[in-house]
Amino acid sequence: MEQILLSKKHRQLLHNVYCPTVEQTIAICEVELEQLEEGQINYLEVPFDQFEQVIAHFNNTDYIKQGAFTYQQVRHIAEAGNIHHLTMNEQGMICFLEETIGMSTALSFAQSKWNGAEREDAVENAVLTGLSIIGESFAEEIIEQQIQFATMSEQIELDEGMLGAIKKNGTKAVVKRMAGSATKKAAYSSIAAKKAITLLNANVVTGAIVTGVMSSVDIVRTIKGQMSPAQLFKNVSKTAASVAGSIGGLIVGGGIGFTIPNVSTAVISLIGGIIGLILGSVVATKLAKKLLDLIIKDDAAKMVEIFNEQLADLSEQYLLNERELQQVLHDFNEIYNMPQEFREMFATDNRAAFARGMIEKELDRIVRQRMYLQVPTNQELYKMIERFV
Repeated sequence: MEQILLSKKHRQLLHNVYCPTVEQTIAICEVELEQLEEGQINYLEVPFDQFEQVIAHFNNTDYIKQGAFTYQQVRHIAEAGNIHHLTMNEQGMICFLEETIGMSTALSFAQSKWNGAEREDAVENAVLTGLSIIGESFAEEIIEQQIQFATMSEQIELDEGMLGAIKKNGTKAVVKRMAGSATKKAAYSSIAAKKAITLLNANVVTGAIVTGVMSSVDIVRTIKGQMSPAQLFKNVSKTAASVAGSIGGLIVGGGIGFTIPNVSTAVISLIGGIIGLILGSVVATKLAKKLLDLIIKDDAAKMVEIFNEQLADLSEQYLLNERELQQVLHDFNEIYNMPQEFREMFATDNRAAFARGMIEKELDRIVRQRMYLQVPTNQELYKMIERFV
């Protein structure tokens, strides 16, 4: 099994451990924890949905942190290939080629950008997410790296106040005080409070602060508003009723013709059929609504319900924003022949799997259209933390 390589340039605070199964995640965490030197602090970020089992295995170690996204949510983003250096190997392990940022921090930034936020606001969301998951140590790591980079590069300068404080109190003391101040102010600032309200109302991602998140309630409401049995079969109801009525009338009318004397059987049937078509059309008009209601309440309604359940679940997995969900619904309603798709679904043994396969194909196409992003640099993260000091 592959190991996560520790950075040789500086002590890496956080390592992302995102594997397909809890067993794989635990195995990687065990290797990482064994490599820790005495007194060394490193954090391991694991998928949101695997955290409880992982933490139970390690008897509630403080080194393991619950990520803000599930493994499947991260996997869909990695497969889309929209984030620089975010990769997934053949075993399904997901990581950054150059691990300089936590998974939740990076994805909070990316989702905010894809949902319409300006880069600065997205970076702010990333910092607040990192602070909510790791705490003060997150800010300390970023500040330490910034100081280290400044000593190695002439292009990065520290302000005179920080330089003076470092000379007087030492780097560790300055980093600790600055990180503590930033963490407290970020937690209690009006910006963080407003975003926390958004977070609490949006259970698509738990623990992340993301601009433009749709809650599961919003997703279900949107889907039901545009993908209902009544709407779906509205256009085909008249055709179906007309065809059914004409065929029924032709059969019934054929029987009527036999009462006409001295006329051949073929002509009798033809005349009866024509009369039947007329009668059938009239009868169909009267029965169309009852017949359609019966279809909707039975098989068609079941297929739509299954489809909508799978679409709602996958919309959360793919972290769709409102615009993307509207695009998906538009494509299904306008491009796909949904009545035919539902007939095929009805004939399959696993209807949920049929719906899921069809939806995943469409969602894969949608998320690949997202803009390609570079994750925030340490400099960007530092500048945002500096604003909170």
